[in-house]
Amino acid sequence: MKKVLFVFTATLALVLSACGSSATPTAIPTVSLDAASEDTSSGGATASGVVVPAMKVELAFPTLGAVKTVEVAAGDSVIANQPLVTLDASILEARVKESEANVIIAQTTVTYLKRTGTSQERLDAAAADVLRAEAAVDIAKAQVEQATLVAPFDGTIASVEISPAEIANPGQIVIVMGDLANFQIETTDLSEKDAALVQIGQTATVFID
Repeated sequence: MKKVLFVFTATLALVLSACGSSATPTAIPTVSLDAASEDTSSGGATASGVVVPAMKVELAFPTLGAVKTVEVAAGDSVIANQPLVTLDASILEARVKESEANVIIAQTTVTYLKRTGTSQERLDAAAADVLRAEAAVDIAKAQVEQATLVAPFDGTIASVEISPAEIANPGQIVIVMGDLANFQIETTDLSEKDAALVQIGQTATVFID
């Protein structure tokens, strides 16, 4: 694994984590960097860091379901909104049809009540039933859409954590992807003293062994 030393000359076009942070960024790819001693002669600062994608995301389904298809593999390039993984949505699609049928029933009830000259109270209640039925259709359709996991941006698939016929649990990470065309450097060991020397917009010199 390559080691990198970067010296802040005038300052960063890099992204710096807060000083003293205990979290270590997970990089795709990860570059291990050696800590360097303070460069007092240049009037700048030195720190270790990792090279990470400008964007990285871990994708998961919000609902439980059996995986129907996996459209990508690790290393594949994808574009925004490209389908990645789909769940079996047959039950969800049946709910959409059921909800749409309930809307028709509710609308028919309203029409009937109008013709029979019912009270305004009963008519208002029937109209409210129509709105509830229509809302149920929207919810059912949204659940069908959630059964397809799509790429949120152009990028590269880093890993695929599930296979067809497996069960995807809500929140379970099934795809990891990142923008490998654009990278940034993050550091977690910049001291408070050196942090005062760094400003947004400054340049940095990066040395790679």
